[in-house]
Amino acid sequence: MAPVLVDHRERGSVIPEALRAAGLEVRSTDLPVGDYVLGPGLAVERKGPNDLGASIRDGRLFDQAVRLQSAFAQAVLVLEGEPRGIAGDSWRGAVCRLIEDGFTVLHSLDAEDSAAWIIRLAKRARRPGPTAPTDGPRRSPRHPSAQAEAMLSVVPGISTTMARSLLVAHGSIAAVAAAAPEGLLAHPGIGPVRAARLAEALHGSYVLPHDREPEPGRPPRGARPPRRWLLLEPDATTEAQSFDRRAIAVRALASAVPGTQLVDGLTGEVSATAGSSEGAG
Repeated sequence: MAPVLVDHRERGSVIPEALRAAGLEVRSTDLPVGDYVLGPGLAVERKGPNDLGASIRDGRLFDQAVRLQSAFAQAVLVLEGEPRGIAGDSWRGAVCRLIEDGFTVLHSLDAEDSAAWIIRLAKRARRPGPTAPTDGPRRSPRHPSAQAEAMLSVVPGISTTMARSLLVAHGSIAAVAAAAPEGLLAHPGIGPVRAARLAEALHGSYVLPHDREPEPGRPPRGARPPRRWLLLEPDATTEAQSFDRRAIAVRALASAVPGTQLVDGLTGEVSATAGSSEGAG
């Protein structure tokens, strides 16, 4: 199992030592993105109380998020403590934006709590059988009102929030059905298309599966082999690090040991070597 990679800027933190105390192998390095690489495709960026506000004000936080998501399948942001030097609405809005972009955000109380989160994530990344979502049926909601929300929310364009809003305004699914479609047009967020879809679902005659028109499928997408750049250290004993962006790898190469090569993961062509004039650029 590859060691946990820790960015050299985290050496003053208690987290690397906590990882070692938990029985994990730790290697300090100059990471091009993120503060911790915990496993294949899993990286963590840690923001302390002062760093979060500064990175939001200068836009660095969002640049880091894009680069982290470009290089790793799973990107986690750990917010440590209470952010200082920035208004609550500002940092919460920034975090909401990250969540909307698919970033996982964890809030820790202090450095020790951050260490507990990172240790848990690292150990789960090393399990032989990682947790995966099942394809089995979901447990149905038991409360009748929750069931009504679920029934409306399967209509295309109707979210759970919109279903709840319709039920609050009309009182029941029967009342929503009675109002559809014309009576729903006055409801906020319901236009002619959504009203027609609701009316069709609530009033349309039932059609047996074999008599239904086939649903339009998505157009096939052409196969595009991923273009990745690999950092290959001379005489390396650990697995090579792979990045989606050449610029990220070039920056890492500038601080790598002499002899490290930047290799096109698709063609195998060597693009630059640390210690040479090309690699230094």
